[in-house]
Amino acid sequence: MKKWIFALHPVTPKNIPWPTLFPAHMFHIGELIFISVNTFQKQTRVHIRVYATDDRGILHPTKNGVSLKPEVWSALHSKLCCFRPREDFESASIIKKDVCVFNHSDKDNVSVSIQRLFQRKDSSFQFVPERVLLNGENLDQLRDSYELVLKCVKNKLLTYTLSEYIKAEVDSLPEIDSFYYDV
Repeated sequence: MKKWIFALHPVTPKNIPWPTLFPAHMFHIGELIFISVNTFQKQTRVHIRVYATDDRGILHPTKNGVSLKPEVWSALHSKLCCFRPREDFESASIIKKDVCVFNHSDKDNVSVSIQRLFQRKDSSFQFVPERVLLNGENLDQLRDSYELVLKCVKNKLLTYTLSEYIKAEVDSLPEIDSFYYDV
């Protein structure tokens, strides 16, 4: 697993003018919370995760966070765009039978948690320990990062699809004993 050094001026969707040490698939949404996109075992996922820094300033992912399919990420973003945390206290919304958004806000502070759901064989639902707690700034940055994250998801999916196609094409070619040909 790669580790990243936390920059003194973190990158957010609103202040991207200078290069950073963060990879292109990682977006800072406030405090030590990041959105990242990766493909692992043929699945592309969007992660909203809390990181911790060690004494050298190196970022390490914690267990606090959620991992979402791209279509669930998109549905979550749509829900959060019309979400009014200060109007509907103590509410909960289920998104695509995969994620639950809880509103913990009060009149002074915005606080929302996102937690994964798991559907059992008997069709009942159970919460998965995966969850992340976001404040108002994090929510705003998450909303603002949508286009960048979506572009990254598309890039990852396209790269993976092309690499699988090219690999299949190369595998179908006959073995060549020598690279020298008579002209």
